[in-house]
Amino acid sequence: MFSGVNDQRFSLRMLEPNEYYFDDYSVDFYPKGMSNASHDNFQVVHGTLKVCSRSIVFVPSNGYDPLIRIKQRDISDIKLYSPSDTSHLKTRKIEGETFTFSASLHSTIQNSISPNKTNRDSKVFAFSLLYVSGDKVIPFLQQLNRASQLHHMEHQTMIAMIAHHRQSLYPFKSMFFDDLYERECGNFVVDMVEPLVNLPGRIVVSESKLYFHPFNNAFSVADILKWKLESITQVICRTYILQDVGLEIFVKDNTSVSNYLFVLDSEKSRNELNQFLLDHCKTNLEDSSPSNMTLKWQNGVISNYEYLMYVNNIADRTLNNLSQYPVYPWIFTDYTSKTIDIANSEIYRDLTKPIGALTPNRLKRILERYKDMPEPKFMFGSHYSTPGYVTYYLMRSQPDLMLCLMGGKFDHPDRVFSGIAESWNNVLENSADFKELIPQFYNGDGSFLENRMKINFGKRQNGSIVDHVALPPWASSPKDFVTKMRAGLESDYVSSNLHHWIDLIFGYKQRGEFAEKSHNVFHNLCYPGSVDLNSIVDPNEKNSVVTQILEFGQVPQQVFTKPHPERKMAAPYPTLTVINSNSNVEEEIPDKVEPGEVNMNRRLSAVGTTLDKFTLSDKVQVKDHVTFFIDCSETQSVYVGTASGMLYTYRLPAMKYAYSAIISNVSLMCAMDLGTSLCVGSSDGKCYFLSKQQGNVYLAFPAHYDTVSDVTLDRNLVFTSSWDSSVKVWDVVKGAGGRVKTLRLFSEIDHEDRVQSIAVKDAVLVSCVEPANIVIWDWDAMEVLQNLDYSHHDITQVTIWNNKIVLLGVSIVYLDIVTFGEEFSKRFDTPITSHQMLSDTNAVVLAESSGKVTLFDMVEGVAKGEFVTGQSNLTSAHYLTLCEGVLLVGNQSKYFAVYRNRDS
Repeated sequence: MFSGVNDQRFSLRMLEPNEYYFDDYSVDFYPKGMSNASHDNFQVVHGTLKVCSRSIVFVPSNGYDPLIRIKQRDISDIKLYSPSDTSHLKTRKIEGETFTFSASLHSTIQNSISPNKTNRDSKVFAFSLLYVSGDKVIPFLQQLNRASQLHHMEHQTMIAMIAHHRQSLYPFKSMFFDDLYERECGNFVVDMVEPLVNLPGRIVVSESKLYFHPFNNAFSVADILKWKLESITQVICRTYILQDVGLEIFVKDNTSVSNYLFVLDSEKSRNELNQFLLDHCKTNLEDSSPSNMTLKWQNGVISNYEYLMYVNNIADRTLNNLSQYPVYPWIFTDYTSKTIDIANSEIYRDLTKPIGALTPNRLKRILERYKDMPEPKFMFGSHYSTPGYVTYYLMRSQPDLMLCLMGGKFDHPDRVFSGIAESWNNVLENSADFKELIPQFYNGDGSFLENRMKINFGKRQNGSIVDHVALPPWASSPKDFVTKMRAGLESDYVSSNLHHWIDLIFGYKQRGEFAEKSHNVFHNLCYPGSVDLNSIVDPNEKNSVVTQILEFGQVPQQVFTKPHPERKMAAPYPTLTVINSNSNVEEEIPDKVEPGEVNMNRRLSAVGTTLDKFTLSDKVQVKDHVTFFIDCSETQSVYVGTASGMLYTYRLPAMKYAYSAIISNVSLMCAMDLGTSLCVGSSDGKCYFLSKQQGNVYLAFPAHYDTVSDVTLDRNLVFTSSWDSSVKVWDVVKGAGGRVKTLRLFSEIDHEDRVQSIAVKDAVLVSCVEPANIVIWDWDAMEVLQNLDYSHHDITQVTIWNNKIVLLGVSIVYLDIVTFGEEFSKRFDTPITSHQMLSDTNAVVLAESSGKVTLFDMVEGVAKGEFVTGQSNLTSAHYLTLCEGVLLVGNQSKYFAVYRNRDS
């Protein structure tokens, strides 16, 4: 975000934690000084001088000279340099006013991920100011230098006074507004908080936008962050260093959500800004209460990972604050075996106990010490989540965090994060190591475990070089490691025991007698509300307490005061195990689900001859536009998926509303009938399995990293495609009552871009890949048989019919399934947005975006009937196979239309 401050080589994390960055100035630097320079060896390096509360940093513009950081306390004798003193340089022209100072030592830094190199030789530094006069800069530098010689608390007080004065010089000007007619509705002095970085600035809100104006580089309009109020989806009050002064703002940009943490000067100011945003933004908090989210988790609507992130969120944990970083549990105990069986309960950690109580001998020693300890007692002298632990895990992906926390150096090679098994053994045996994990262990590609930047972390005492993290033998790559860790987190064992760990970290076992009985007591400064900083008069004592709070770690806010409920489902989440093609499944899914006892051959004639007799019967209101229809003979129902994530169920033949269910928080994209269950693909990358009779989700499977665009079934295997550019093949295992118990990854096929649609028949897999690229695979052999560009037909859908590959877009095209030659092509007036193959017939129902529904004879290649709905932007059309003379049509509106044959 702002950690770079307009310079790719400079980062605020090069400074000390929470050091104040004031301003920068364009300068010329003279490496050999002025008095020692001659005409022949005169050198000038152009760059930027960053002026901060505890240091000055020179950033050369050439990109290869190292940065120079000089601490304010090591500087002396700041003064202007007289032009007459440069007479020995003869014809050399000195631009701007020059000033010099002496430094007893300085550090050089190659870039933001390089350790500091300290030079202890005293040196005189000389700089020329290019675009500003010395009388505006030199007194300011001298003032900061005087402040640096003060005691810590006096220094902080003086810096605060300097900052306050400079802030008053940089008001938010009306010219900064995007719109000429905007007016200021609120103005707040804030710090934007990132890990180990505080960026002072000003929040200004208008009737339509929120602006953040940083105080440094304050005259650059380009540095102002701005968001439309309508894009702010959530605001959460936060504590910061145990004070109620933080506010985290969540902003949606297209499909992603970013969050920004701000700290205000008082709880009153924070509450004023919070209330304004709640009144003026389209925040959506009604479905995110703890009771509501817990219910969703219990019923399998959200995953264990998502629920833990939610609980962390409301417990005041955020990715923007290392002292309050989200915490996740260790789950496995086996990091040495060659293979791992997710279904084996013996490999899991006891989630009823905190980390410190997992090893009996260590716990015995801790309790003996605790017994004789004076009040306030604590069992564990270190916490399970601290800034040091977060930087320990992230040292490869974010090395600047460790450099900032360790004063410009990496930790000793024997203490850094080197291996999973080693770290697990340490938290079991080490008397001062009780750290849990961070979210990155269960989400993402595992790149935080790789030394992709080729950083030199040093050599350990055993001679090994610290490089990539040593993975367990059962993980073939960092991505595989994270995938299996996530599978373990979503396993049956963890799902049925996770509530115990939640009780310890976020619930009723966090404090008091239950914490003591559970061996879960930490230092009293770790607990929110344990100390009132405003009541501490002595500034040195207050600083000591704040330092302990920041470095030691904080217990999350207590979210639950009663035992947390457990999940209702016996097996709500999958065991994601990669298996080979010879593996067996417990129970097979039928290759074809029959649509019911209906004469389909008669239907082709009936539909074709009566399309022109359809009339509008009803408009059915739904929460968002329809994405698919699917009808099922077993339940005599039709299921309607929507972009809101809601699935509606209607009983046939009367189209009577039965129930609706929130399947996902984002759009439902596709569905497949599995007999007693439905499989629904969603934009959140999951496949949801739900009972068709009861309508409840019993399994939410994380199949992809992006939208599930299509799902189909062939040879007892489930195929899913996604916008993450992959097609995955899954073995299906069913449990009691015919429910899907788990999916096991059979194969994964990568593509060059988003996969929009798939069709499968035996070994032939057809993928429609953006933009209109048709890839035909022999997926048994994992070979591409043909790659065809059909962008001229804007193809978005594929299916297989009667040994023909059928492509649909602006045209309908047939390809021979053996030779892949084009056999037929017919262009339509507008794009086809959905198709429905009518089983046991040669017909397909096509919806066109223009509002026309066509019954197309696949054999004759002609339309057998057309119906103009009068609607525009059709998304889907569905002829009910269980009801003669009923057609359902959805468009971009929040309803779908029911058309009936007047003669039926």
